[in-house]
Amino acid sequence: MKTTGHLEKVLSEINTKKELIDYIDSKENIAEYTSFSEYYKSIPNVLAMENTDIYKLSDIDSKYCSHILSGSKKPGRDKVIRLCLAAKLDTRQVKRALEIAEAAPLYSRSRRDAVISYAIKKHLSVMDTNILLDESGLEPLS
Repeated sequence: MKTTGHLEKVLSEINTKKELIDYIDSKENIAEYTSFSEYYKSIPNVLAMENTDIYKLSDIDSKYCSHILSGSKKPGRDKVIRLCLAAKLDTRQVKRALEIAEAAPLYSRSRRDAVISYAIKKHLSVMDTNILLDESGLEPLS
């Protein structure tokens, strides 16, 4: 499997429309996930969980969460982060989930995002993450 760094280099060297079409048509280059829900439900940690556990651990209303998981609702950034924390995803998986959800990436210069990144690394629960955010004087995950 080609690394993202390698693909970024290849993409930076594309000079013609034909090369671009060849690049995006290659299944090796472009991820096949068309939605956050599709990506999220493909992750082994998530596959091992019951939906009821995801609802409970993410602390997202079960009806709304089921809409996110079915793909009928597009989650906001905080909801993506809540779901990632619930499944104890690693930093790389969270970064990818945010990309696929078309949400802003975690920014290391942001105090709030630094706390969230720490919580992801330490596999903190949503509740513990919100406590840590509150103790830091920052807005909890909505």
